[in-house]
Amino acid sequence: MIKSLIKNVAYPLIKSYPDFLVIGAQKAGTTSLYNYLIQHPQVIGNESWKEIRYFDLQENYSQGLGWYLGNFPSKREKGNRLTFDASPSYLYFDYVPELIKKDLGNIKMIAILRNPVDRAYSAWQMYHSFADNSHDHLRNIADERTFKQAIDDELNGLSAKYPFDYINRGKYAQQLQNYYKHFDKENLLIFNLNQFKENVETLLNSTCDFLSLARFSPEKLQEFKQTKYNAGKYKVEKSESDLQVIQQLKDYFVPYNEELYNLLGYRYTW
Repeated sequence: MIKSLIKNVAYPLIKSYPDFLVIGAQKAGTTSLYNYLIQHPQVIGNESWKEIRYFDLQENYSQGLGWYLGNFPSKREKGNRLTFDASPSYLYFDYVPELIKKDLGNIKMIAILRNPVDRAYSAWQMYHSFADNSHDHLRNIADERTFKQAIDDELNGLSAKYPFDYINRGKYAQQLQNYYKHFDKENLLIFNLNQFKENVETLLNSTCDFLSLARFSPEKLQEFKQTKYNAGKYKVEKSESDLQVIQQLKDYFVPYNEELYNLLGYRYTW
């Protein structure tokens, strides 16, 4: 208790606040963006895993702002560089934007969206692969169900029993509208994961412009085109059942994607 109290008094004085956040979405390229940005000469990474998850996990938030700032470099070490937190779960939970606004003010945020069907399948593959992982903490959150079982359970309202939210995490319009209740649209830069695959140069140039950073050199951008982060070693051939569920989800997400396109004012090819 005393240690926590000291942190909450001292760290706001000596530690850096994040200058911006990468808020999501899960399985949409946030690890790649984090690793690209920390190679920028005007950016310094945080001092822990890129996903600090302060605002969405009660066990973290309850430790106070000092605990959160303890994950960032000191003001002296940081200098004039920017530092940030990349926690892709922030986009999803409806209580997070209000907490961010309260603690960090009108901070800039970046969201990367992914075709919700591809995102759901990729997330299921990841959690399903954890069943064979040697680490207990990953096996404990493994999803041993088939993709069909997982989607059927969520459609039948069993999300409380299996809190993976493969479908609901892809309803982006609802999530962005929740942020727009607390922040101006100019505070959020929104990308589509396809932009990573098709034109990482444009995406990173837009990110640098948004953050008022110098753009990456052509040499560095060329290097990034050859580098992949968190590509996932768990990918397997889709079964016939998987393909049927994927088609089912494509139909399911049509109205939710239309809602997103209307909100953004432009369309993706989902």
